Amino acid sequence: MCMYLTNGNFLGQRLIGYDCYESKSKGFIGMSEKQIIDKLKKGERVYGFVLGREEDKDALVLDADGFNMTNLQLKTGVNNLSWMNENAECDMNIALVVVTVSEENGKRMYEAVNARHARVWYDESKLKMLMELGVPVAGVKLVKNKLTACEGVAVNGKEGEEKESA
Repeated sequence: MCMYLTNGNFLGQRLIGYDCYESKSKGFIGMSEKQIIDKLKKGERVYGFVLGREEDKDALVLDADGFNMTNLQLKTGVNNLSWMNENAECDMNIALVVVTVSEENGKRMYEAVNARHARVWYDESKLKMLMELGVPVAGVKLVKNKLTACEGVAVNGKEGEEKESA
């Protein structure tokens, strides 16, 4: 079972928690900041976050290096998404988290989830195009025009076995 960060939830200016996609149930669950910090302290993973220190206490930091989580969408009201790190590079109001890579008819397909709790499959060319347009895509990295899965992303082999990609 893997958990993937999808978005933060705010009530006004106050953080109330985060939504995560859970791979076993294929559903989305809400977790408080403390619950995620406790999971990380126990050595469990919530892909998208790493444990950091802020003002001498544990804090959640986006995992840009390991999981390519460079930005996070925040729900700040009903049907309202904003960015944790405001940036003028992309006008599209979407961020994706790749959770599965599989091969269908010789074509690599990527299952991604987003802050609106959607699960969508993208082929490699469409995912690359979105990344080139500046859409934050966590779970994969674009290296020399080739998509590489990050740790935690399930990669299905031709025999159907599931293994973790490094």
